[in-house]
Amino acid sequence: MRTGWSKPGDAIDNVAGRYLFIFPNLMFNFYPWGISVNVVKPVTPSKSVVSFLTYVSDESKLGEGAGADLDRVELEDEAVVESVQKGIHSRFYSHGRYSPAREQGTHHFHRLIAEFMD
Repeated sequence: MRTGWSKPGDAIDNVAGRYLFIFPNLMFNFYPWGISVNVVKPVTPSKSVVSFLTYVSDESKLGEGAGADLDRVELEDEAVVESVQKGIHSRFYSHGRYSPAREQGTHHFHRLIAEFMD
């Protein structure tokens, strides 16, 4: 049985990171150097705040691979999300179907919300 976790010597042993999402607002990002926890807190119906909590277990691996420059990446992610939200509220935006190539995560999340509210 495959659990998604690799053991030393597995063909996928050099995976950069593992990501776990717990509905509705918790994300765990596992890296060789430790873990990053993201907690999304709704503030208003149109605003959320994300707390980034970083726990380092192996400082010798901190500057390598995925998560090496985590602060910069998290700020870039935040800027992208803000830009998308600004675009969605533009008078030029009209919603449509989810993009099968780009929005599987968004579609899955929205289905979870719909199921939760039912």
